[in-house]
Amino acid sequence: MTVALPVIPAPPAATPAAPLAYSPHLDLDDAVRRMGGKVPLTWARSVKGVANFGDVASVVVVAAISGCLPFARAHSDQFIRLAAIGTIGQSQQFGTVHVWGTGFDAKLRAFGDRHAGFAAAPHTRYVVHATRGPHSRRTLLGAGITAPPIYGDGAWFLPRILPRPATEPTHELGVIVHLSELDAIRVDGRPVHARYRHGEADGVRIIHTLHEASEEGFRGKLAEILSCRRIASTSLHGLIIAESYGIPCIAFPFRGQGEMAFDLEGGEVDHRYADFYRGAGRAVLPAFAQPFGAETAWDEVIAAIDRHWTPLLPPRLDSFFEAFPLTPRVGFDQPVWEMPPELLAQLPWQ
Repeated sequence: MTVALPVIPAPPAATPAAPLAYSPHLDLDDAVRRMGGKVPLTWARSVKGVANFGDVASVVVVAAISGCLPFARAHSDQFIRLAAIGTIGQSQQFGTVHVWGTGFDAKLRAFGDRHAGFAAAPHTRYVVHATRGPHSRRTLLGAGITAPPIYGDGAWFLPRILPRPATEPTHELGVIVHLSELDAIRVDGRPVHARYRHGEADGVRIIHTLHEASEEGFRGKLAEILSCRRIASTSLHGLIIAESYGIPCIAFPFRGQGEMAFDLEGGEVDHRYADFYRGAGRAVLPAFAQPFGAETAWDEVIAAIDRHWTPLLPPRLDSFFEAFPLTPRVGFDQPVWEMPPELLAQLPWQ
């Protein structure tokens, strides 16, 4: 008996007014269709009511480019999902994961002995469009997963979505503290180490990346960062945000003392920093190192930034944009990407 196969209509041509994010990746496209125009997105989520700026930036960027509302998928979801900003690739298992600008930790895996080194998770399909940098790509290739030499972090595009206000900075230096240096994972968490002591008394703005899980919280955290003329950061996304907005910045590690320059291929620096900066074309990472237990001479940090920072101009950001696996509702050559207020208001911040 002959059974007639159903005819699947071709998607209409994409226009700025189209309600769905059609793409040549039919499985992801179909997932968006089935969810009524929502993008299945996986990102690192914080405790209830609290969001981490670098992680939730994934929601903002994906929504702005696709014109669709993201909804949360777990790292171990059985279905199709998109992974974008963050070092979350090694945590993915099951289903199909579309990877765009994601970082992978070569020392971790999602199954079995988690510290046995990265391996492709069983029953998991990886569709890699771009990674954060060449270290993540090498990790994938070593596990037998195809990955193109296309690099970038979606946070690069935040200035197009939320442009910097035309106001003068109010602080000469902002210092962005990594979550591991806080006394608690709360919006009002405080740094516990002596190297931050008296910073605010010296006119330094001490910032961490946690904020209320809301549009207001996200905008407020960005405003804190943009209020600073310079940035020193132990958070990778603190540096990425500073670089993307053209704010002079420097890494602020706790091993060593004073001005340093790290070889990004020499294993001297955290793999996440090496991954991002090598992908952006840098070979050396300037830093000002300060031990946890010693108070910091902030004027020396400022002088180090002024001496060593140069604007970061990543090569081939157009290729990274073009690798986005859904049809974009914005153009790479557009200096500003307008996001409909109703879309921004509905974003899942948690």
